[in-house]
Amino acid sequence: MNRTYPLVGLIFLLTATTAQAEPVASGAAPGAPTSSPQKLSIETQKAGLVAQLAASKNPTEAVQIRGQLEELRTQSIRPATRLLMRRAVRELGDEKAGDAVEDFGAALSLQNDVAVLWRLRAQARLMGGDTSGAISDLGVALHHDDNDAVSWQLLAAAEDVAGDGQAALKAWQRVMELDPQQPGAARKFEKLQMKAYGRPT
Repeated sequence: MNRTYPLVGLIFLLTATTAQAEPVASGAAPGAPTSSPQKLSIETQKAGLVAQLAASKNPTEAVQIRGQLEELRTQSIRPATRLLMRRAVRELGDEKAGDAVEDFGAALSLQNDVAVLWRLRAQARLMGGDTSGAISDLGVALHHDDNDAVSWQLLAAAEDVAGDGQAALKAWQRVMELDPQQPGAARKFEKLQMKAYGRPT
């Protein structure tokens, strides 16, 4: 099994996530639900950035928007959860995928409504060879955040590893809709299309 294929720059995103995942300033007690006005504001900002990324005209602009989206997606992560994430990232760097899966699981036990945590555990599971577990986690991640191009990118990789060429191609098409400046997107599409349907006649 090719376990380097699914990374596609996601280790960078993991590092960025843990660096940027500061809790949102709030008067609410730890563990309390995010206030509705604040949540609406974040969702509104995220929707705007998703639209900007889909309409981005150059790679430099897209990189900046991706970073802003990742910040918004991690804003609600609390300090205890963030500590578990950081440890899991170190474990992934040390190729200890099993330990990372456990720590991401512990993080999810604290905040199971944060889509990015499901995405990160999916990556750890995929690196550890648990393709079906990764696909399952990504299903939950995308249920919470259907416009996360990184989750769709990882799903395309997982489905490809699982041997479902058509599902991989469909997921990659969604990546291209959400993030058309994704490096090598057209070439990846051609490869997945060939795997799914064979060489056109």
